[in-house]
Amino acid sequence: MSRTLLTALCSALLCASPAWADVYTWTDANGNTVYSDKPNPNAKRIEVSAPNSMEAPKPIPAYENSSSSSSSNSSSAVSGSYRRLEITSPANDTPVRANDGNVTLTVALDPPLRAGHLLRARVDGELTEQALPGAGQGQAELTVTNLDRGSHLVEAVVTNSQGNEISASTGITLHVQRTSLNQPGRIGGANQAPTAPAAPAAPNVPRPPATGG
Repeated sequence: MSRTLLTALCSALLCASPAWADVYTWTDANGNTVYSDKPNPNAKRIEVSAPNSMEAPKPIPAYENSSSSSSSNSSSAVSGSYRRLEITSPANDTPVRANDGNVTLTVALDPPLRAGHLLRARVDGELTEQALPGAGQGQAELTVTNLDRGSHLVEAVVTNSQGNEISASTGITLHVQRTSLNQPGRIGGANQAPTAPAAPAAPNVPRPPATGG
């Protein structure tokens, strides 16, 4: 057996043997050097040092963007929040003619309004009683009733069935125009404008006496 092959076998034996196992070597009858973990009467014990050990490197944690992490945390804090909740009509800071005080808002939602959620309006900081239940609407119309004349801050708000707010839109300012009860000429009003007096009747003119023919 060649020395190179013997060296390879010896290395394999050393690697395969536990760190505390004894290794023996001797020369057989054919002059070949033999290595074994079993002792032999003519064997010589080889001192085997403990192999070098190295702690496996810890895996490098994946990079996590702090902004995306905080965004994820905030979105999970409010379950089912909406990426888009916007009043698209009427436009912000526009006059709205509503003699009855009723104004219809067009609201865009993304994702669509979920089942179990309610779409409501908040006028000047107060939620209105009207509520539109969610049924997968990506766009919804919500009517605000009996608005007084003047300017109002209006928001679209999504709540759950318990009334807890989930999302709110950016507020818009509406300038509601209504016919005043005190406006002269309003039919049936207390201050209805007076009507023009009727033209005086022509005075009675006596008929001329009849003449004989």
